This record gives sequence, C-alpha cells and structure tokens, in this order.
Amino acid sequence: MKQFICFFAVAVFLMSCMLGHAADPDKDLLIYVPFDEGKGNTADDIGPNGFTGEIKNAKWVEGVVGQALQFKNGSVNFDPLKIDQPKEMTIEFWFKPDEKIEGGNRIDLLYRLNGGGRPHITFNRGGVLFGFYFATQGVELQAVTNYDAFEAEWYYFVGSQSKQTTWMYINGELDAEADAGGDARMDFGTEGMCIAASQGNGNFFNGIIDEFKIWSVALTEEEVVANMEKALAVDATGKLTTTWGKLKSATQ
Repeated sequence: MKQFICFFAVAVFLMSCMLGHAADPDKDLLIYVPFDEGKGNTADDIGPNGFTGEIKNAKWVEGVVGQALQFKNGSVNFDPLKIDQPKEMTIEFWFKPDEKIEGGNRIDLLYRLNGGGRPHITFNRGGVLFGFYFATQGVELQAVTNYDAFEAEWYYFVGSQSKQTTWMYINGELDAEADAGGDARMDFGTEGMCIAASQGNGNFFNGIIDEFKIWSVALTEEEVVANMEKALAVDATGKLTTTWGKLKSATQ
C-alpha cells in the first residue's frame, strides 16, 4: 500500500510539472504580431503588451494564417520593448523566402533595431547557412542548421531556450541543439527589435513572414508541433484578424 501511495504521489508530481510547463498566453507571451491588418504602415502586437511596429517597404499578402507581410528590402521596426528580462525564451514565426537560399550575402530574419547583442536569426553568417544566435547572461552562443538550402516555400521556425539547452526546430522537427547553461539574454527590451533586417535596416530578408511570437518560457517539442498544426488547420474561409480571445482559447 505504501509503495502504491509513493508511486501515486510521484505520478501526480510529474503530471503537475508537465502541466505547469505549458505556455500560458496570459503571463508567458511577450509579443504576438499576427500581421493580419491587411493595410497600413504599422503592425500591431495583439498580446498583453500591445506594442506597435513601423513597416517599411513591405506589402500585405496571404499568409499561413490570415494576412502576412512580404518584404522587399524592408522591415518592421519596434522601439525598445521595455519588458522584463526572461529567464527562458522562445521565438516562433513562419517565413517564406522569395528565392532559394543556399549561400550568398548575409540575411537577417530577426535582429536588434539598435546596437549589438542577442538574439538574432540569420542566414549566411561566418560560413553558416542558417543559425539561431542566442545568449545567456555570460556568453553568446549559436544553434546551427543541418539544412543545405532553404527553398522558396513556407518554413515554421522555433528557437526555444531553457536555462540548460537551446533547441532549433524547423517545420516541427528538431534541427539543432546547443548547450545554454544559464538564464536567457534578450536585448530587445533595451535595443528594440527589427524583423526582416538588421540594425540600421541592412541585410534584408526578401520574402514573407507571418505569425511572429516571443514567449518567456521554453516551449516543448509537443507544444511546437501543436502550434504548427493549429496554424495549418485554420479554415481558409475563416482567415480573419486573430483576436486575443481566440489565441487564449486555442492554447488551452
């Protein structure tokens, strides 16, 4: 009987840990930019913080969910986000290059608006085709792709950083893993954030970006797959602007 009670207690504890890890949009979502406006020169964060980004040289097109932005030497620029430094972090979004990428000049999918720092998500840096360049409070690190090329098609990117490990997922599958070894460092709070280009608006990504999110937790592989499947399951007839209420109901 005692063995059964002990086993049951351990099982309950493990279940509570698993449930406790699940991302909660009310407290874990730092920014969510669905790019569903369909017009205008601003992109709104519909998460709890309500940030607004300035759009340059991009047009509204159909995305994976609703609308998206197609960039041509353009970007979306956010002033310093003024959020608390998360101890863990996840960045997720969809992207589709205009042309096949298998080398060439540097291209930044995500960078700071000002200054140096981390994280950034970049093609063709230092001989690396594609990488998630992250940091702890003590050191700058990287997770490097195993892909040989990226075609002109949709990809679902997730960079998930815990205190011990960082994982990079492409299309719901683990692409790279790297040791972290400390609290995450995210410089968007003080240096701003630039989507589809680097600081000063260079190293442009020409293509489409959709459904951009940053979380203050490290998403699990199961959560990554679930988020991807939810996006792909959206009925084409119902692609309207995503609301905060819809996001919360979808993640519960």
